[in-house]
This record gives sequence, structure tokens and C-alpha cells, in this order.
Amino acid sequence: MLGQCAGGGGGSDVGAGRSGGVSLFALGFAKALGARVIATTGGPGKAVRLRGLGADEVIDYRATPDWAAEVRRLTSGRGADRIVDVAGILHDSVRAVALAGTIACVGFVGRTAEPLDPRALFTSGATVRAVAVGSRARSTAMNEVITEHGLRPVIDRVFPFEEAPGAYAYYAGGTPFGKVVVQGVGSPAGIG
Repeated sequence: MLGQCAGGGGGSDVGAGRSGGVSLFALGFAKALGARVIATTGGPGKAVRLRGLGADEVIDYRATPDWAAEVRRLTSGRGADRIVDVAGILHDSVRAVALAGTIACVGFVGRTAEPLDPRALFTSGATVRAVAVGSRARSTAMNEVITEHGLRPVIDRVFPFEEAPGAYAYYAGGTPFGKVVVQGVGSPAGIG
């Protein structure tokens, strides 16, 4: 996905889903590489924070359940060139992606995912890529972008190791904006 954003240069539209750590890093990478970012989130407070991190447009999927149609509206009917799908909602991502665009499937939430209609995928001309771990060359390229642009993960909250169960409960509550960190025993202070 990083190479594709870079290859598309400035002007590419990237849809970054939700407001967890992966989505926020996708937002940072896309902005660093000159893309216009359309982010989705589940509330007005998070929308303000996404705009503060550089999102050009933010769609509250609770207020606008048909966020895919809104992506199309914001791109004059074209759709986003790249979609980073962290929620496993591929059926909506296919509706939001531009013709011959790319969907990076990074994960999913929930126990089941709605089936993907093969006709919708075929007519979109989209490429769906499962993204997990890349090659050493891609890791090097990613780290060069991180260094060059000073990208840092967004940390919502840091818990001491002794409060790890509370950290998991906080994360499971669905309210974090970014990463929830459990500080290891003997870890240096100042994380966050």
C-alpha cells in the first residue's frame, strides 16, 4: 500500500477506516506521500482529532451509515483510489473504491464478516490485498518514510504492567483513539 500511494503521487484519494492505531498510521503515511485522506470514525470528538492529524475529510459512520456513498460524493462519484479496510467491511469498501483501485484488507472486527458479492468486486475492477507483514525491502522503505516525515504512533493511553487487565478492558470498550500501551516491567518512563 505504501508503494502504491507513493506511486500514485499527490492527488490520490485514500480512504482510511476508523480511528485505531493502524488507521492513524495509514493516515500519516498517506499525508506524508501527498494523498488526500478521507477518514471514517464513530463520533464527532474523534472526527475533530482526525482533522487535527491531517484528514482532509471525515465521515462519521454512525451519523452516515452509508459511508461508501459519502466517499463517492466527496470524490465527485469516482471513489477513493486506495482504501485501508481495518474493520473487514469489504462489501462497503468495494462500493467506495475507485474503478481499478486497491483495497488493503488489514483486519476485521467482530466474529463474522458480511460476504463479499463477487459481482460487485468484478465490476469495481478493484484489487483486494490481504496485508500482514511485508518484505525486508518494504520494511526498509516504510522506515525511511517514518524517519523522513517524523511519523509517530498516536498513543491513546499508557497503562503500567500491573494494570494490564484494565488496559484490555479499556481497549475492548471501543473508545481508544490510537494505541493502548501496556508498559512492560522495567520499561523506560515517558512512553506516550
